[in-house]
Amino acid sequence: MLVTTDPALKTALSYLFSVILKYDFEVIEDFTKDGQDAALALNPQALFVFPPKVKEEAVALIERVKQKANPPVVIVLQNGVSEFGAQAFLAGADDVVDWPCSLHELALRLFVRLGQSPNTSSASVQDANWETEAYIAARAGLTTAEAQVMRVLFSHDGQIVTRDDLSYAVDARPWRYGDRKFDVHVAKIRKKLLDSFGSQMSVSTVRSSGYCLSTNGADIFSES
Repeated sequence: MLVTTDPALKTALSYLFSVILKYDFEVIEDFTKDGQDAALALNPQALFVFPPKVKEEAVALIERVKQKANPPVVIVLQNGVSEFGAQAFLAGADDVVDWPCSLHELALRLFVRLGQSPNTSSASVQDANWETEAYIAARAGLTTAEAQVMRVLFSHDGQIVTRDDLSYAVDARPWRYGDRKFDVHVAKIRKKLLDSFGSQMSVSTVRSSGYCLSTNGADIFSES
């Protein structure tokens, strides 16, 4: 769970947890008592907090969740030099991280705090392209399902990806003949990439084989 009013952070962490790690992920944008009550009711395993200008509410949230039986891991994100890190630790936070940081690092910090091995994740923790993937998904306005398909295509840039490859990567099962789910997703991805990146990125359908993404070696971070 993430508690924040920052839209960029919401987008980045939603991609990390919903698309890459495939965790259930909730966002609350309210630090008042109502927001705190909602966070407590959802009983998350891990709670990320990016404090608003009124940091007393964030401190109160951390203190309240840490009073629970079996409290969640609390990781505080802060932007720039701030005294809030010390306040957060005193309130019971398990970690304080300067934001922005790499999504890879953030995931590893969470695994350590949860006492889990990174190898238990459904995503390769050696993957170095998470920020790029997140940028593409956000700029193109991809849904979670579309972004999951897109990250498989992106990791095989210039190569044919079969429907079976996608099904194992996204759904952890073999593709069922006649299932057109990926055809529908790819058609929507193709249009969104065209609208957002023009000729820089394209997805082609290879008859009787699958799909192929081509970035043509372009700088996708440039504006179309």
